[in-house]
Amino acid sequence: MTSLAPHDAPPRSSTAPLLLVGAGHAHLHLIHQRERLPMPRVMLLDPGGFWYSGMAGGVLGGQHCPAADRIDPMALARRHGVEGLRGRLAEFDPARREARLDDGRRLAVSAVSFNLGSTVNTPPAHAEGPGVWPVKPIPRLVSLRHRLARDFTAGSCPRLLVVGGGASGVEAACQLRALADRYGVDPTIRLLTRSSELLPGAPPGAVRWLRRRLARRRITVETGLELVAHLPGGIMATPAGQPAGEDNARFVAAEHVVHAVGLAPPPVIERLGLTTIPGRGLAVTDSLQSPAAPWAFAAGDCAAIIDHPLPRLGVYGVRQAPVLRDNLIAWWRGEALRPYRPQPRALSILDLGRGQALAIRGGAWWGGRLARYWKRRLDERFLAGYR
Repeated sequence: MTSLAPHDAPPRSSTAPLLLVGAGHAHLHLIHQRERLPMPRVMLLDPGGFWYSGMAGGVLGGQHCPAADRIDPMALARRHGVEGLRGRLAEFDPARREARLDDGRRLAVSAVSFNLGSTVNTPPAHAEGPGVWPVKPIPRLVSLRHRLARDFTAGSCPRLLVVGGGASGVEAACQLRALADRYGVDPTIRLLTRSSELLPGAPPGAVRWLRRRLARRRITVETGLELVAHLPGGIMATPAGQPAGEDNARFVAAEHVVHAVGLAPPPVIERLGLTTIPGRGLAVTDSLQSPAAPWAFAAGDCAAIIDHPLPRLGVYGVRQAPVLRDNLIAWWRGEALRPYRPQPRALSILDLGRGQALAIRGGAWWGGRLARYWKRRLDERFLAGYR
């Protein structure tokens, strides 16, 4: 538990708002719970909508229209008495408690909470190389779907490469096959991962089950390889952990490369003037509070809990939301904050298309149509709560 020193108390005479930067899972919850927040003003800074990562694969594969995967945070804010401000944060000045937007606007705040999600770091694209498509931000997957739909309709069959053998990469590969099936075409689909196996840490039985399904869907899996560069007509890969050289370099032909590895905090994290953990994000204590500024909080993928690394999964942002809400209230009132305790086992359900899914929780797993039904119910329940 933590408590406040007198100089850390909120400026109660100030009309400056609590600023929510970003519209991730945790901030949607705060907006929905606005009546419980004691601050006179709460403002949302939103660059353009919330895309639900749990259904992103289904959007790519054509199961869902893009609109089904999107929530308008501004409409939600209006319904719950939160001020909405469309814009993108450029930098933050902790000494002034002031946010600067990319259009030059400045905004003084009483407190701030960051829920900015994550992005994907990709090697530079080549002018004559394949199309480069990171899985985040999700609108990039929507653009890829439209691009492939045009190609498939025209009878083109581009070679597709997915980089990353985790949940996002497996989903992307399966959904690309599902999209191709909708158009009656049969493109080459390869999945490349630097790990020695798919879904590192998953139960061996689940990985074997998944391998069989990928083989049936004609998705070639290559392990132990790392993409090092985009080249004309494809990519260069080398054995993971080895320096690139002529002896071990391998060319893989592709017209489109989907990057599902290298999730990282957004670059703006380095311009907040607050403590960060390289590669992980904005440093926070177990109360989701910045050690450099008690009035600054963070949750979700952009937050790095000191001494407790977490996978970048939406479920953690969802579970952090009530703790974030309670601690903002406690900070405002000068009360003790409570710690966030991550659950030891998180449920992950991979949407594999064709009505199939793979659910994993700790050492337990199950795959097939029942897992897909369960995922659909969970997704629908989450989205319905904010529409």
